[in-house]
Amino acid sequence: MFTPPLKRLRKSLWLRDVPEILTVPAMGDDPAAYIPTEEATLDEVAFAEVAISRQASALNSIAYGLAEIVKRARRQGAHGYDNAVAAALRDLESGK
Repeated sequence: MFTPPLKRLRKSLWLRDVPEILTVPAMGDDPAAYIPTEEATLDEVAFAEVAISRQASALNSIAYGLAEIVKRARRQGAHGYDNAVAAALRDLESGK
């Protein structure tokens, strides 16, 4: 019985989340493309990885900012029903 190459790669712990389809970002005059992972060239996989890494970095920045608001608000004694931004601003302006 034939097992597709991508399925065999996914058996690795680190590769189980590799998508069936890659989104290769637009470059130059070429529009974005959706390519089956099993048919993608090395460059296409690399370009898709760079795009995903940039998205992950942006999401990490957002998560860090939200965590900072929570931390500062809690330091000011804020509770679940309090305005988080107002409490975080009080913390920031108090010089802590």
